Amino acid sequence: MAKRREAEQADPNARPEGERYRNLTRRDDMIYYARMIGGRRVRFSTEESDWDRAVAVRDDYEARKGIGRLGAPPLESPRLRDFAPRYLAEDTGHLAATTRRDRPYYLAPGGPVLRFLGDLRLDEITPAVLREWWNVEIERTGGNRPALAASTGRHYLNTLAAALAYAQDVGLLDSSPIPAFREQIRRRRRTKRGRAEAGVDRIQPIETPAELARLIAAAEAEGPEAAALVLLLFDAGLRLGEGLGLRWGSIVWGESEADPRRALRIEQTKPRGGEVDAPKSGRARTVALSRRLRASLDRLRRERWNPEPDALVVTLDPDHFRRGGWRRICAAAGLDSRNMKDLRDSFASHLLSAGVQLGYVSKQLGHADVGVTARHYARWAGDESYRSPLEVVPGEVPADLLARLAGDPTLTPAALPTDPTLTPPARKPRRRRSFSKRESVAISNG
Repeated sequence: MAKRREAEQADPNARPEGERYRNLTRRDDMIYYARMIGGRRVRFSTEESDWDRAVAVRDDYEARKGIGRLGAPPLESPRLRDFAPRYLAEDTGHLAATTRRDRPYYLAPGGPVLRFLGDLRLDEITPAVLREWWNVEIERTGGNRPALAASTGRHYLNTLAAALAYAQDVGLLDSSPIPAFREQIRRRRRTKRGRAEAGVDRIQPIETPAELARLIAAAEAEGPEAAALVLLLFDAGLRLGEGLGLRWGSIVWGESEADPRRALRIEQTKPRGGEVDAPKSGRARTVALSRRLRASLDRLRRERWNPEPDALVVTLDPDHFRRGGWRRICAAAGLDSRNMKDLRDSFASHLLSAGVQLGYVSKQLGHADVGVTARHYARWAGDESYRSPLEVVPGEVPADLLARLAGDPTLTPAALPTDPTLTPPARKPRRRRSFSKRESVAISNG
């Protein structure tokens, strides 16, 4: 006992000498069990920091499994159907809220993953099996069912990959077949047929200035809150959840609309209108605030009589807005059915087309690195030929270029103040028309 304490004082992670502590190792403050059994590596945490208690956990595990007895059967790999609940319970707590909520759906008993692969043991899932699963459940070749979207297939594959990776972590699987299968998919996409089968590009910005102008006008006609949400996605490039999670206290108004320090602090998100969570990247960021968006948010603030800093800017239900207000906006603008994500893609593609640096756009979008932005928006970043960027005049931020591109005559370079410390001249107040009592009653009943 004294020798063990002396060894621990010399090196806290060192294992005490002797056969008693076989197959145990310490990492940080936890002791792990690791052993090759039946050709498989089994490794798990004993959830103990004391060596003697870890020995008891190891002995209990080996006794239950019959490990070390003559003729003991090798450890058998579980079926995917039986392992999926363990993965969901033990290895999804670190995921983003939406991902954590989606994983049980992708591993549902009757879903495309477990319906085809559920009865197979983990070590029976090979790249060839995955190829057959992909054909039957994702691409649905040879049947009457329509193929799933490529993005949906990737979600299923990512979920399966995470489950098999966890099986490796706990020693139930030597290697995952997912990397080899992903390489098969990549090789197929590099062929002419694969590129044709890839279908419609997922990045579909609203590209013409006339369409953008009609869309913004239709959003303003829908109401101040709808207009603010649309501009948060288009003029600031926010994700929908980031727009829904924005609080009034996160708006840096600046001294005036000519102050280029105006900005939004993106510190949280409400994915799909659900629980508040950290941004997708896990990091807060600062996004430039365009004049047009600042004015829209100011109108909404005055309408709500200066709300508290912790109050949410957008209180719309996202599902109801998609089915109602957003559809009306698109219809009024003369656009076909559009995804709200197209606004964020429009933000990025138009700024890149205007010559704004890729690194700046990437930082505004909150991408993990500039490579993500390059992969998504490569064709708008320009070729090798030089393009003169649009000029950002004093008092502007790059997002102000979007209003100029959309043909807003009030935000052309000639109309902007040249000194950022000066406040633009106040507009003349509009004369209010006085209504008769009969007209007032008609309006209130209308």
